[in-house]
Amino acid sequence: MLNFLNFQKPQRYIGNELGVVKKDHHKKNSFCLCYPSLYEIGMDNLGLRIIYSLLNSYPDIVCERAFMPGEDILEFLKEKKQLLFSLESKTPLAKFDLVGFNFGYELNYLNFLEMLKQGGLSLKSKQRKNTIVIGGGIANPQPLADFVDVFCLGEFEAVSDEFVKVLRKHKTKQDRLIAFSQIDGFYVPQFYNLSFSNNCYHLKKKHPKANSLIKRLKVKNLDKSFFPLNWITPHTRLTQDRVSIEIARGCINNCNFCQARNIYYPYREKKIKTILDAIKTIYKNTGYEKFSLLSLSASDYSQIEQLIDALLPFIKKHKISLSLPSLRIGSRIELIYKKLLAVQKTPLTVAVEAGTMDLRKKINKNIAVEQLFNSAKNLRQGGLKLIKVYFMYGFDQEEEKDLLAIGGFIKDLLEKTPFKVNASINLFIPKPFSPWQDRPLPSLASIREKKEVILSNMPRSGRLKLAFSDIDKSLIEAVISRGDNKLGPVFIELEEKRKELLKKGQLFNWPVWRDSLEKNGIDWHKYLKGKTKNFPWSFIEERG
Repeated sequence: MLNFLNFQKPQRYIGNELGVVKKDHHKKNSFCLCYPSLYEIGMDNLGLRIIYSLLNSYPDIVCERAFMPGEDILEFLKEKKQLLFSLESKTPLAKFDLVGFNFGYELNYLNFLEMLKQGGLSLKSKQRKNTIVIGGGIANPQPLADFVDVFCLGEFEAVSDEFVKVLRKHKTKQDRLIAFSQIDGFYVPQFYNLSFSNNCYHLKKKHPKANSLIKRLKVKNLDKSFFPLNWITPHTRLTQDRVSIEIARGCINNCNFCQARNIYYPYREKKIKTILDAIKTIYKNTGYEKFSLLSLSASDYSQIEQLIDALLPFIKKHKISLSLPSLRIGSRIELIYKKLLAVQKTPLTVAVEAGTMDLRKKINKNIAVEQLFNSAKNLRQGGLKLIKVYFMYGFDQEEEKDLLAIGGFIKDLLEKTPFKVNASINLFIPKPFSPWQDRPLPSLASIREKKEVILSNMPRSGRLKLAFSDIDKSLIEAVISRGDNKLGPVFIELEEKRKELLKKGQLFNWPVWRDSLEKNGIDWHKYLKGKTKNFPWSFIEERG
């Protein structure tokens, strides 16, 4: 038995948190739900919490968790030739019937392979005889097609009953994969062949029983959809460290750069009573004092003022902190924050995206920027101290004036308001299923030039905290998110060099990835130019 006290943050591995579910594995289908990042990041993921509690609600399913271990314990496991284990029962990953991964971020793919290897599982799906590896939370599954046995496309709550029925009815891996391939919402890569010819991707099925159409399924009614009320309370501080209460899924807007709007379409809301009941129950079960109302844009919730009014008595009585992680600039901001600032001092978070109105119109980001300045003056009296603003750059329509205007906007914000400003500036990546999925990514030289232009007009102030997305990481993220199954050998090569690359600080160094891509005969420019007739993910059909 490992003595976790010998490692950094032993709370990551204990697994005895309040709200955890422990079951005997005997005569049950065992599922290990994995997140390819550290515990304090993975446990902030609402999707992981939903799936964990949902699967454990079935009496004949045991679901446990595993996370990417810290480098210290990872090296210990390798040295002692011990396998990566689940938190609840310390069972090695290879001993589970199914191992599922939540893929929310492309740069975690190497961690995914590391977890498979350290868990005692073969990397490639065709080499695994018994254990089924499932992937979810992903827009484009093709880069991982060689490693994942079955992808759950869409929202797991919509297919959970069918998923469990397959496990109950079929006992061998092959029979289960065949059954999954016949159900909407699942994709079994080994039963299909993806080819590229005449500047077009073609997906043809190889197994006669597999579905001809691959569909992404969605939950129709969020009020009736499963939500984890027995909230797991960690022993250590998480990255966000609050209870996320989903109030809506999807978005009513149609920004051209946004992937999430299409992935989570149609827009759905929860009723006020459902939200209030969830907060009261979780507070009663856990005593958690920090809650967040989660949606792509909380201010777009049709009854947001009424919702805040309904929550305020309970918040005041129990001294609960309530945050809104994302708001659309408009007249509602002032109304919402005046209500919240009466009970707590919470930062205001807004996504401006572009520095000029002309560019915001081109990207279809329709916001009333002047409202932010007007509201800020009034909110000062309520105690607002911090404003967080988000921008993007790298759009093919942008001009130098648009880049310079980012600094100009921040300068105005600093001069016209007394607040501290946290500004985050990220490179635009044309992601799958976004309206602009066919837009090209600028060259590396152009990206660096654009960044320098932005910085040349950035004000210097002790009240400004500025963060730029790492360009190397952004390029790698773009290649992976837009790539196909030819990327497999690159992942394997870089995963094998993981320790060496980490020591050199080069795990996400673009020249290292570029060299590996070219060594494996991959024309990575094709992924970034967006000029193919369709894309590796075009075979997936949307369905509400």
